[in-house]
Amino acid sequence: MLKAIKNVVFDLGGVICDLEVERVVEAFREIGMPKMAALMDPCYPAEVNERMESGQISWEEACDEMRHIDNRPEVSNAQIEWVYREFLSRVDRSKLATIDRLRARGIRTYVLSNTNPTAIEIVRDRVREATGRALESYFDGIFLSYQLKILKPSPAIFEKMIALSGMNPQETLFIDDGSRNADTAHKLGFAVYCPPTNGAWQQIFEETEN
Repeated sequence: MLKAIKNVVFDLGGVICDLEVERVVEAFREIGMPKMAALMDPCYPAEVNERMESGQISWEEACDEMRHIDNRPEVSNAQIEWVYREFLSRVDRSKLATIDRLRARGIRTYVLSNTNPTAIEIVRDRVREATGRALESYFDGIFLSYQLKILKPSPAIFEKMIALSGMNPQETLFIDDGSRNADTAHKLGFAVYCPPTNGAWQQIFEETEN
């Protein structure tokens, strides 16, 4: 099946950049925001995170809402950004090396991610820390929910990505640690692989590399 693949679409959090779910809960509690800690879902953002990641509100407006949720007006935007940096912890260089090998074989690579303006900058920092290169150097296109104003697992975000990229789902593998996201992709004709959060996926390409 993978021999027919011409495109691979990757999620970011939990697939490219490791997520520390327990740590983000602890970090929000450390700055006195336990209600926000309870709202953190790595695959399916809810409430204020949903509005931020779907582009309905800005990062600054989201920080204001977070302070209101926990009645902590003294918490700074910088403290909340620190929490997100604890959440998005590291990038495994071997995953990016696999993407380089795919691109060397002529396979086009993309990102489709539920994220927000601050989180994507943190991911860019993590990639540069790990490799000295820009995130964009690994992908032919990067599609982000807050820019497209649609969240996975809505079929509409996949359809917009297809329209903007020209990819054929029948020739595309979608890799995401969220099972509902993978289910939507499968219904739209994509081949899918759903690894555990922060789990390896490089091995699925080993057979076709040999």
